[in-house]
Amino acid sequence: MKVLIELSELSVEARISIAEDVSNIDILKLLAKDENWYVRRNVASNPNATSEILRKLAEDENWHVRWAVARNANATPEILQQLSKDKETIIRCAVAENANVTSKILQKLAEDKNWLVRWAVARNANATPEVLQQLSKDEKPIIRCAVAENANATPEILQQLSKDEELLVRCAVARNANTTPEILNQLSRDEVSGVRVAVANNPNVTIYILQEFLNDKVPKVRRAAKEALKKLRNN
Repeated sequence: MKVLIELSELSVEARISIAEDVSNIDILKLLAKDENWYVRRNVASNPNATSEILRKLAEDENWHVRWAVARNANATPEILQQLSKDKETIIRCAVAENANVTSKILQKLAEDKNWLVRWAVARNANATPEVLQQLSKDEKPIIRCAVAENANATPEILQQLSKDEELLVRCAVARNANTTPEILNQLSRDEVSGVRVAVANNPNVTIYILQEFLNDKVPKVRRAAKEALKKLRNN
């Protein structure tokens, strides 16, 4: 009761500041009920906020508060599941970016009507090959590019994307550590020099490809091949 009285006597600015850094759970519980949404948002952002506190704030009427919950590392899969259905795009994006999000939630969000949400899914380290396969056919090049950059992208997905019409997608494939020598060999003949440079810098590139690049018509490709061969010899 004493803590409650003391908090009520503080200014809004003071309560906002306390909510951001305080580690005392009892104080956080009290501030989670504050009438000022800035205070509640800071509680939702607080790394010490428990799942119990976050669960209640996930139902807050103010979207800024719910967004902060979706971004919190303590948000449980259950909380994220609830927020994955939020009407606000920015909240669904935050859910898709959270490290605690499950593959089941990501699977659903991969079908979201807003491309920003699908993009967040494609960039998540928890995205399964199945989810990435689905997104590899997305109409948005930026999403296909994110798929090609994801460490969970399989050689099969990368093979498909290596033939993409978008330059940035092919470059991303050429940079991915999962890209096989066979795919790199295919990309080594790409008409865009930036793709060929990316191939030269890929850890799976073969000596044969690098030697071919030494005769490339573009100087930066020849330089990249020379540096890669030098590193191979030193190792």
